[in-house]
Amino acid sequence: MILAYSKLSFSQVFKLYTALQQYFQNGEKKAVEDADMELTSREEGERKMEKEELDVSVREEEVSCSGPLSQKQAEFFLSQQAALLKNDETKALTPASLQKELNNLLKFNPDFAEAHYLSYLNNLRVQDVFSSTHSLLHYFDRLILTGAESKSNGEEGYGRSLRYAALNLAALHCRFGHYQQAELALQEAIRIAQESNDHVCLQHCLSWLYVLGQKRSDSYVLLEHSVKKAVHFGLPYLASLGIQSLVQQRAFAGKTANKLMDALKDSDLLHWKHSLSELIDISIAQKTAIWRLYGRSTMALQQAQMLLSMNSLESVSAGVQQNNTESFAVALCHLAELHAEQGCFAAAAEVLKHLKERFPPNTQHAQLWMLCDQKIQFDRAMNDGKYHLADSLVTGITALNSIEGVYRKAVVLQAQNQMTEAHKLLQKLLTYCEKLKNTEMVISVLLSVAELYWRSSSPTIAMPVLLQALALSKEYRLQYLASETVLNLAYAQLILGIPEQALTLLHMAIEPILADGAILDKGRAMFLVAKCQVASAASYDPPKKAEALEAAIENLNEAKNYFAKVDCKERIRDVVYFQARLYNALGKTQERNRCAMLFRQLHQELPSHGVPLINHL
Repeated sequence: MILAYSKLSFSQVFKLYTALQQYFQNGEKKAVEDADMELTSREEGERKMEKEELDVSVREEEVSCSGPLSQKQAEFFLSQQAALLKNDETKALTPASLQKELNNLLKFNPDFAEAHYLSYLNNLRVQDVFSSTHSLLHYFDRLILTGAESKSNGEEGYGRSLRYAALNLAALHCRFGHYQQAELALQEAIRIAQESNDHVCLQHCLSWLYVLGQKRSDSYVLLEHSVKKAVHFGLPYLASLGIQSLVQQRAFAGKTANKLMDALKDSDLLHWKHSLSELIDISIAQKTAIWRLYGRSTMALQQAQMLLSMNSLESVSAGVQQNNTESFAVALCHLAELHAEQGCFAAAAEVLKHLKERFPPNTQHAQLWMLCDQKIQFDRAMNDGKYHLADSLVTGITALNSIEGVYRKAVVLQAQNQMTEAHKLLQKLLTYCEKLKNTEMVISVLLSVAELYWRSSSPTIAMPVLLQALALSKEYRLQYLASETVLNLAYAQLILGIPEQALTLLHMAIEPILADGAILDKGRAMFLVAKCQVASAASYDPPKKAEALEAAIENLNEAKNYFAKVDCKERIRDVVYFQARLYNALGKTQERNRCAMLFRQLHQELPSHGVPLINHL
């Protein structure tokens, strides 16, 4: 107790004095009121005093008793809540409750620096830029005022607080997208760190310099330098994050997957060597994203499931398992999207339900599953021909990801035959994405522009656009987008009257689509193969022609099964119409009538937008 008392600052001693005075006054007041009652023992008196204190605290709605928590209790509470915020936010107190607790702590001890830091983390949860900045500045002010560091480190401790204050402020501004303020704070941190010759702080500054200058063409030089220096100064966490960023950058630049996986293997060795379990999760989530970027859905699925089935995750304080981190949310979102692509909507809904339970809407990673959920709903509405419903979802998608939202809006306009508006929107988006070097979206936009041209009966104008998209997807090794582009090229050739060449192209592209493609794309590919087979058979002899038509009908059946899995009624209608025509050409009246009846049912159920039924990929 004497040691604890000696460590108190003047304001804390004064608070302790006030609390003791209040304690005795309450006791005296109680004694006067109960003068006529005989106290049988000291214990009974103490119990009554405690009861009085409890009554006071309940009336004041204070969580702690009339006095504050001890230093050790407060430190335990803060460390426990900080660990929960980092690893399992759902088990931490709600933002409002935690802030109330912190206000109570600070009311008794305004100089408690760690409480200000937890307040900063708590405000970050609710994206409160003003309060989080205020708490962060208070934390470093108190750190310097209480002399927590300068006592042990002299002037060095004071300078350390200042430079890390500037560095944290830069990170905060960067998180909220205030890049200019972040750069100014970072320059200040670098200046102070250089004066103090603090290489560790300079390494952190270098990492943040890369984050702020990612879009510059020479940013990878900064990153490579940062990784080398981090290894030199024995900072495995920083070195590993640098390697992960480098891999991500190289993936967007179109490097081969084997080189990227080799680099990630090197970083994994660092993780296991230094038991950096959090970075192991990030590495696996990164691999999942890279395989999806390259169009290898099977590999992406394997990596996502590997992360989810890992049972060697490091147990942190309060028995929390690190399974509510951002990487876990990313893996689950990939899993939901991959299931939805294969038509397993019930499984995707289960995954999303699990995500909602693990990451409630008020948590910081909730927007990941919100965007994922909106995209899946949008795709289902488009497949079902409910364009009005898809249009209503665009607002939600735009709020979470503006580029994705604008692209989806253009897709809806195109489906509603508002070609001029869709073309204007796509052109603006194309310019913006080229400026940002968002290659994946550039290719998607080019494919939509090409579709818009041939639906406007201008397939010749679509060809150069498709060739540009193909060149980009080949250059950046985006296999899945390359296959989709070849599919569109084959369709353009079919419209231009060269089905034989279209069929040759299709044989080149169909394998990756059937291996890793979405169910809808598999159906589109098989439907296109059937169309090309029928167009090529026009010049065949009657027996050979009949054989080609039979083969086309088989492919149409396969396409119909694929479309049925994703409940795409518009495309099923096109398939049965085409099948009825083929059965009629082969003289199979019964099968023709069955297909004609199916077509009639679907045609009455679905709206017709005036697009020729077969002029549609």
